[in-house]
Amino acid sequence: MFRRTLATLAAALLGLSALAAPAAAAPAAEPSALAVGSTLSAPTGCTTSIEWVVEGNSYYQGRGKVTCSTGRYKVKIQCRNAQTGVGYVVYGTEVVNAPSTATTTCYSGNVAEKVYAVQDPPGTGVTGCAPWMEWVHEGSSHYYGRGRVQCDTGSYRVKIQCRNAQTGVGYVVYGTEVVNAPSTATTTCYSGNVAEQVYAVQDPPGTGVTGCAPWMEWVHEGIKRYYGRGSIQCDTGSYRVQIQCRNLQTGVTYVVYGAYTVSAPNIATTTCYSGNVAEVVVAAP
Repeated sequence: MFRRTLATLAAALLGLSALAAPAAAAPAAEPSALAVGSTLSAPTGCTTSIEWVVEGNSYYQGRGKVTCSTGRYKVKIQCRNAQTGVGYVVYGTEVVNAPSTATTTCYSGNVAEKVYAVQDPPGTGVTGCAPWMEWVHEGSSHYYGRGRVQCDTGSYRVKIQCRNAQTGVGYVVYGTEVVNAPSTATTTCYSGNVAEQVYAVQDPPGTGVTGCAPWMEWVHEGIKRYYGRGSIQCDTGSYRVQIQCRNLQTGVTYVVYGAYTVSAPNIATTTCYSGNVAEVVVAAP
């Protein structure tokens, strides 16, 4: 009897100790692996500046600076030889992290016209394009416009929107040569005409409506009445032209759509009402 009572008491005590014992802790989760090799985003919040730098007694050169809020970058400046009118691009050699300032200079005696932040490592596609225009002498008295574009990445050719200064008519010229970054693509307007806008055209081309070049013209009507005409030309896609016009006497603005849809690289055109001016030109579906 006594032995049976002791056995019962021992079993009870063991049961209580089992209930009171804390549950075994679950194995600690292993820390997740840190992300590596992620692509840095393009720099943002960039501010640029251009400075004159004295060199000796009389020579000056342009210096370009860029500072961004985020990202990793170097500087690129589009320069010009003021005597010849020829433009070119210079890359800075130092890559900096935001918010540091990246700096470089043009060749001796030349001027800086534009400053860009160049992402490091570079992006994909056609990125970081710097366009500019030049005057080109032809013969004794003829000049014409030349357009150039240089990009940081990708394959591209140049497209320039030109104008006949005598008639006021605009048109587009494509360069025939496709280049790889960071080479410069070049083409010219017809003899005696001026270049107004310069674009990089991706090669191979994209999809949808891309690479649109808009321009406006004055059109003579009768002896003293004029009206605005808007034209647009794109690299790819189907589109029609949409122009925002203004009645200069009343100040009222309105929109006119072209009647026909065209396929690239054709030009879509329409006009404002008689005596009114075109202010904005875009491609519409």
